Amino acid sequence: MQLADVLQEAKLPPLEGEVLLAAAMGESRTWVLAHGEEKIDKRRSSQFGSWVSRRRKHEPIAYILGEKEFYGRTFSVTQDVLIPRSETEEFVSVVLDHLSSGKEGMTEVDTDVVAFVHTFRKGNADTLIDIGTGSGCIAITLALETDKNIHASDICRKALSVAKKNAALHKVQNCIHFREGSILEPFHDLEAPFFLVSNAPYVPQEETPMIDVVGYEPHKAFYAGPRGMSVLRPLVEEAKQHPYCLGFALECRTFQAEKLSDVLQI
Repeated sequence: MQLADVLQEAKLPPLEGEVLLAAAMGESRTWVLAHGEEKIDKRRSSQFGSWVSRRRKHEPIAYILGEKEFYGRTFSVTQDVLIPRSETEEFVSVVLDHLSSGKEGMTEVDTDVVAFVHTFRKGNADTLIDIGTGSGCIAITLALETDKNIHASDICRKALSVAKKNAALHKVQNCIHFREGSILEPFHDLEAPFFLVSNAPYVPQEETPMIDVVGYEPHKAFYAGPRGMSVLRPLVEEAKQHPYCLGFALECRTFQAEKLSDVLQI
């Protein structure tokens, strides 16, 4: 059977079908589009058919293929971690901008989602801490884009395993110190000025995201109480009290950043 016919029979949105078929063929999506007359062998056809069945059940393509691009790099993902998103790429860009310019405040990174940057005290932070690292995409990107010392934590041991695998993939396993634990608890012994970075859970419990998210992504890394503040508020409060925390950058909703500003009495 020709590739063009295989795509048509899959009955998936064109982009999704093309991405899955390209992966099955071991080629680029552009190649698939340019070689519609190419025949597919039995092994690749079986693989593609299996992936199509999973996608029809709304499983995210990133989990099907086991990888997702983030900041121009490929990261391994499993159902133990959230799939890296475009708004988090924008969040990382805001963090990098702050590190070079000192810019603070709220910057919109998606509809009703902001990067909220605030400093408690002046100083140079040679250390960055990523709370709730998940796949490690933020910590690893910061390790590759800066000369800072990087620490990263997560409450999920399986998520940390994924993050460590990605650190090794990008050859920064010796540049990032991974710790298991909640919020700032793993860093109570840290006695060096640091800047906190986090894409912690912030989705209000009453919201119903897309079925791809609800059915497959880890809820503990997504939901955070009735207003989505059950992690953000204690994180900010602990950061404010930590003698070596110079400030933070959080990805969160606009209204949450405003409530956190009240906590900080900004």
